[in-house]
Amino acid sequence: MTECTSGRKILLINGPNLDMLGKRDPGHYGTFTLKDVENAFRTKASELGFCAEFFQSNSEGAIIDAIHGAMGRVLGIVINAGAYTHYSFAILDAISLTRLPVMEVHISNIHEREPFRHVSVISPACVGQVCGLGLESYTIGLEKLVREHICAADGVNSNSSGSSETPGTTLDGCRRQITEIDYQIAGLLCRRMEISDAVARVKGECGGMIYDPAREDSVINSVRAMLPPGCGEAAEACWRTIMRTSRERQYELLFSQLRNQNAAAILPDSADGDLSFVRRVAFGGTAGSYSELASATMFPDAELYPAETFADACSMLFCDNAADAVVLPIANTTGGSVDTVYRLLNRNLFIARSIDVPIRHCVAGLPGAGLGDVRRVVSHPQALAQCSKIISAKGWKAETCENTSYAPSRVIQECDASLAAICSAKAAKANGLSILAADVNDTDCNMTRFIAVTRRMIVTPDASRLGLLLHLPHKNGALYSVLGVFADKSLNLASLCSQPVPDKPWEYAFFLDVCAGALDQRALSAICQLSYELPGLQIIGWYGEGPWQS
Repeated sequence: MTECTSGRKILLINGPNLDMLGKRDPGHYGTFTLKDVENAFRTKASELGFCAEFFQSNSEGAIIDAIHGAMGRVLGIVINAGAYTHYSFAILDAISLTRLPVMEVHISNIHEREPFRHVSVISPACVGQVCGLGLESYTIGLEKLVREHICAADGVNSNSSGSSETPGTTLDGCRRQITEIDYQIAGLLCRRMEISDAVARVKGECGGMIYDPAREDSVINSVRAMLPPGCGEAAEACWRTIMRTSRERQYELLFSQLRNQNAAAILPDSADGDLSFVRRVAFGGTAGSYSELASATMFPDAELYPAETFADACSMLFCDNAADAVVLPIANTTGGSVDTVYRLLNRNLFIARSIDVPIRHCVAGLPGAGLGDVRRVVSHPQALAQCSKIISAKGWKAETCENTSYAPSRVIQECDASLAAICSAKAAKANGLSILAADVNDTDCNMTRFIAVTRRMIVTPDASRLGLLLHLPHKNGALYSVLGVFADKSLNLASLCSQPVPDKPWEYAFFLDVCAGALDQRALSAICQLSYELPGLQIIGWYGEGPWQS
């Protein structure tokens, strides 16, 4: 052991195989040597006003003796216990015995390596852990030890201003205690997850269900019974999150075994779908409708077939195969979701494509009529919502029809100068109406998202959105738990809307659009998990955005 004469001493302990730095697995441990570590450590210690001592051994007993010998002689220890980190409870006991502040450091990120390295049994006795920063793990660990623990214990804060504090009575003191507890929790959580992995393997062998709500409720009740009443709700939220993430890990481990036993079974094995078969496209509305524009943009080489209603257009998919795809509006940036279309998606239809179409409404009336003559306007409810400002400002009465493209014919049928249509300029001109006011949208960025639906699931290589239809159990936190699954996997939700479940008063189905590339493994795992944990889950599409390029 190297020693120094200064009274302000920090001891650096390196464990087994660290004398071989520079030769040992450079991919994980770099090319620097133990001597380089000691030189950098000594320089940093000097900058902080301390003297550094060094000890390295491949023997567990020798390391324990060095820790014992540090008592009353140094102000703190920085330790890289090497492989002993993961199983030496004897070193844990030795650190606890010293009552010195000890900072645990590792050159590599132990939490991203082999599972056995994820657990540090010495962490509960250490004031912190720094890992994954290479040689700087030592110098940063040293600085944290000095500023946050040694100087703090001496009554000097981390910015060396000379102010004193009592640990646990100041904000910094409380935060240090929380940090210490967090390190202990992290170690225990790693151990719990490893055991949870073992549970998954056992369940995979015996065919047991991963989700056991009765077991989880029992665990929650036991935890709440151990705590004072004021901590019960927080503890339940914490433990349910821990158990949810444990289940997520188990589903991931067993995914290949469960792949064809849940809603994901409907998906192809590869994202090589193709929409070149689409030659006939149905849409709701007539010439000049925005649905016609979207259809022509998505499928420029296809024949377009108008239908009176969205439901009639969908029926063309199933009646004598009159159409290969149907184009439907699903949501608008101003008016929100198109409820009737969401209800149609329950009819075993699959979204194969989507496109955003700019919407520019006008007010159209009979030839010779003026804007001052208008007392009533007619259009689809979505279009009326998108033009609510001018309707309100003019005091017009709003009347509805099935499609914006039908509004001009209504004006012609009534032949009343006080009635005007809110529609596209193309629809107005196609019906011989005069445009009384252009660009009457509430906003300048009015867009409608249109989807193309087909009879079968198609996943194209450029798929970027996953559409799901979920039925949730009627219990507290059901939606929160579902959203937590996607949040845990860093999957963004592009949209979420609810629809009443027919014949089940006050029960709702939820439509989710998840941003996920074609057959993204995280999304597949979420589908697998939720298939087993919800009353119902249906995949309604995994699709790309924009015009189809064959």
